[in-house]
Amino acid sequence: MNDMPATPEELRAEIRRLGPWHQDMEIAPGIWTGERSPDDDPDPLGVGHPGILRPGNVLAMLMRDVLPNGFEGRSVLDCGCNAGGYLYEAKRMGAGRCFGFDVREHWLNQARFLGRHLPDENIEFDQLDLLALRERNLEPFDVTLFFGLFYHLPDPVAGLRIAADLTRELLVLNTAADPKLKGHALTLSMESEKALMSGVHRLAWLPTSPHVLEEILHWCGFPHTRVHYVWKFSRFPRIQVLGARDARTFAYYDTVQVARPRPLWKRIARRLLRR
Repeated sequence: MNDMPATPEELRAEIRRLGPWHQDMEIAPGIWTGERSPDDDPDPLGVGHPGILRPGNVLAMLMRDVLPNGFEGRSVLDCGCNAGGYLYEAKRMGAGRCFGFDVREHWLNQARFLGRHLPDENIEFDQLDLLALRERNLEPFDVTLFFGLFYHLPDPVAGLRIAADLTRELLVLNTAADPKLKGHALTLSMESEKALMSGVHRLAWLPTSPHVLEEILHWCGFPHTRVHYVWKFSRFPRIQVLGARDARTFAYYDTVQVARPRPLWKRIARRLLRR
């Protein structure tokens, strides 16, 4: 660690200066980037205030179901990395080389701040659009995180293919969805070009079902897929699909899913869908 402010007050002041935050990371004992004061401006930049999530919790679920031994030295690519929280947490879980990129400087400033207060050996960040990723001529990665990016792209199929071509083992695709429409399709979703939590191309698309994402992953060279979860009955529906090049990647996952009782909410949802 280096350049840490002398007091918690100074640290919190820097967190507020770099806000708003989407990723909640503990950078010192009891000090989290997602903390909010009653005096905070609800929309300090006039471009919308993002929700708060903890990357460590997200990756813990992935490890529980797919990677029981952690990242085990695996290299990790984070597409649309936001503040880079997933890579810092992946490092804690044993990851090797890590690379993250985002199109917005706002998030990368936060990632660099985290790097001054968290172990960041062999983590690299860059500001670029997914469409320019090939120009970096990067070596492939073992695991790719494609979180919250698919539904911001003007051509999500081509965009996912760019990431897939750089992935050797496992691709984790998490996206907002539009499950209100029946069938398997991508539906039009026009976005603000300025809002922090939107894309920069204005034109975007939402998948209506997991099947859409599975077929796209198959086309991208990932013939083995698992629907990790579908949150349909919420304000912000989400789908997470796992893609692998080799069926053996899911050996542990399949064993765990058979042994684990289906959660009550999933059983109720399944009954409702059958009606």
